[in-house]
Amino acid sequence: MKILIAGGCGFIGSNLAIFLKKSHPQWELVCFDNLKRRGSELNLQRILSNQCIFIHGDIRNPEDLTEIQNIDLIIDAAAEPSVVAGLDGGHEQLININLFGSINLMNLAIKQHSKFIFLSTSRIYPIEPLNKLHFEELPTRFDLIDQQISGASREGIAENFELKGYRSL
Repeated sequence: MKILIAGGCGFIGSNLAIFLKKSHPQWELVCFDNLKRRGSELNLQRILSNQCIFIHGDIRNPEDLTEIQNIDLIIDAAAEPSVVAGLDGGHEQLININLFGSINLMNLAIKQHSKFIFLSTSRIYPIEPLNKLHFEELPTRFDLIDQQISGASREGIAENFELKGYRSL
């Protein structure tokens, strides 16, 4: 199995690559990233030390994807995740990464006959219901508590979570 993880040096992409490589050492894990986000250079060292392959490139540029061959599965984890990005009118980068970049990856999947997984964040959910969630503060993180609005629990956000309302770009 040969897997391409776009955004492979981001938080989710790098942790997913390392987990998959440790769980399936015979798989070839290719991490594709433009290294623009802060901290990605630290994750680069982590993925390389875990026998993952790195390709420097940008999903916004289809020509950067041309050298990638024989991919069984493409995982798109390359989104611009900032909820405030684009509020100052600079929405072009959001659209170029989160829309056109994903389209470029889907076109690669079609060309290569690859399976495709699109990873998303909480940005798909409306802001108002998210603001109503209740958390418990732990020493290193916040956890959702079980007494929540419909579709939210300690297990996370479910398919029946409220979808009406505005979202970020």
